Amino acid sequence: MRLSSRTVIVAVALAGMPALAMAQSRRVLASGDPETQLMGYYAAVMQFAPSGFMPAGSRLEIGGDLTLIPPLSAADRTVGFGGTKQEKTNFCPVLPRLRAGASFGRTAIEAGLTPPVTVCGVKATLFSVAVARRLPLSETWGAVVRASALAGTLDAAITCGADAIADPADRTCFGGNISQDQVKPLTFALDGAITYAGWRRHGLEPYVLLGVRRERVDFAVNYTRPSATVTLPALDDHERFRATLTRVHVAAGAAWELSARLRLGGEVFYAPGALLTVRGRASVALGSPS
Repeated sequence: MRLSSRTVIVAVALAGMPALAMAQSRRVLASGDPETQLMGYYAAVMQFAPSGFMPAGSRLEIGGDLTLIPPLSAADRTVGFGGTKQEKTNFCPVLPRLRAGASFGRTAIEAGLTPPVTVCGVKATLFSVAVARRLPLSETWGAVVRASALAGTLDAAITCGADAIADPADRTCFGGNISQDQVKPLTFALDGAITYAGWRRHGLEPYVLLGVRRERVDFAVNYTRPSATVTLPALDDHERFRATLTRVHVAAGAAWELSARLRLGGEVFYAPGALLTVRGRASVALGSPS
């Protein structure tokens, strides 16, 4: 039986569909996978933490915060291909974020933004939002319940950077193009804190915090080696990974009102199994705070 050219084209296309679907499918990582631990580390870095709670009353303020990003060792970054390939993740020493907040009596709403500007080889676009409610316990003690969420994208050459594609010893990256990888975090957190108002006359309000967060991080590899070398084949890697974690964290910090308009804040943040870091913020009140 003679097949028409149209029949042959359709048959070839149908035969290629399973391979295409496999190439575009997302692999869900187990919680104990080394890739999951690395992705969870940076998800904890990006957490939209309070770094000092907004005061009660009527207040509108703008400012920003910085989170220290402790560099990871080569062993901690050797997670690719079952723990044999080292990934490039030590880009920036800090994560910056713009913040704005408004308080209405005992309720405060905050929003955060890391704008899409390429710094240290990373282009991060992160959106954050939080709602907090103060609950008085006594004249000097109080509680705060806070819910927050974060979403966005980070673009960086994590799989194969410029140094890796120029290194003949790197059998994965050598001779290829700089990878255009993308990370997409999505985090929801619920925190409970105890605050102390006994130092309010000095402008200080310390607190301790316990929280739980649900993290989902998608990682997309985009790397190509368009032509084969003498010893290495051509390569087109577009793998997709997803890591999902539910973890707790603790923090201790304080808000410090230097004046009626200027407020500083900071905290030590610890996520067991992920990282220990320090966060700081500065905010300026707009209008007439009360």
